[in-house]
Amino acid sequence: MHTLFKSLLVFVLAMSAFTARAGEPELLIQFVPGSHIEAVTEKLKAAINTHNFTFVRQQAIDSRMVPPDWEAASIRIVYFCNFDKMDNALRQDKRAAQLMPCRITLIEDSRGVNLIAVNPAWVSEQWNAPESHEKCLNLKHDYVAILEETAL
Repeated sequence: MHTLFKSLLVFVLAMSAFTARAGEPELLIQFVPGSHIEAVTEKLKAAINTHNFTFVRQQAIDSRMVPPDWEAASIRIVYFCNFDKMDNALRQDKRAAQLMPCRITLIEDSRGVNLIAVNPAWVSEQWNAPESHEKCLNLKHDYVAILEETAL
């Protein structure tokens, strides 16, 4: 198993173990069987655009930490944003910066590609701010729609 994947898995498990159990799941996960990271990245970019978001950039998980030709090819982060939603969210609650820009991590293994995102509704539950939680629930629905479309 790839060392970076192990580190990411340990981080996710530690985050789950040390946080209070909320009503929302911490992560949104979609598996795309039999696919490769390049093809799934292109489908993800198309789904992002379909759902009125803008693709911002993509990077290897270890970008700028190792020479470019050493970067992990099997773990990638895709950043995207709806700038109107971001502006509105930040005006209402500065903590929304924790969620912006939106990001989905792709992890490829021999079976396919996992798409993983931190659930914005789970994050907003930790804030105890009902007015922000509604917007984060809407953002969660956008994420789920993007993940599901990517997996088609």
